[in-house]
Amino acid sequence: MPADPKELERRAGAATDADTSRGLNFNTLFTLVRETVGDPAAKACDPQGKGSRIDFFSYPVAEYLRIAWAAADRLEPRLGSVDAVWRELGRRTIANFLSSTIGRTVFAMAGRDPRKVVAAAPAGYRTAVSYGERKVQWLDERHARVVFRHDFMPAAFHAAVIQAGLEATDARAPAVTGRELAFLETEYDVRWE
Repeated sequence: MPADPKELERRAGAATDADTSRGLNFNTLFTLVRETVGDPAAKACDPQGKGSRIDFFSYPVAEYLRIAWAAADRLEPRLGSVDAVWRELGRRTIANFLSSTIGRTVFAMAGRDPRKVVAAAPAGYRTAVSYGERKVQWLDERHARVVFRHDFMPAAFHAAVIQAGLEATDARAPAVTGRELAFLETEYDVRWE
């Protein structure tokens, strides 16, 4: 089933000109499409027809959302569901972020300590996007709730970002579940052993 166009319009319509995302995020999306269904599909998803952006420049998140929804429609037959597309995009987004200069810096400060990585998540997101608020609430030594407000991507995307981020640490058996609280508000239950 294709990504819901009404949901796209609702999310993109809530974005302002100040809501931006780094080109690195766009390029991760284009690479996923290119590797899964080919370069022509990556270019077809892009209103500019290029299938690329400059990593460190910022671009409107509404544009990213439109590209992501177009990509989801092309990727869903191969990946099995739209949620599977968001999860794969989330995994790749954190992998590319962690291999970038900014991501390596954030990760170097936190090391492989899962608690420090979760605590650094709001700052990490701030380097990649201009919008939203993210807060970490500690429920136990290895259990946190991460709350996102004014964030445009679906819960499956961010759950995969957090999960893959934890998998890059010394956390054993990390588990992340996400749920929507309200429009553009989600929360994530984050645990590890």
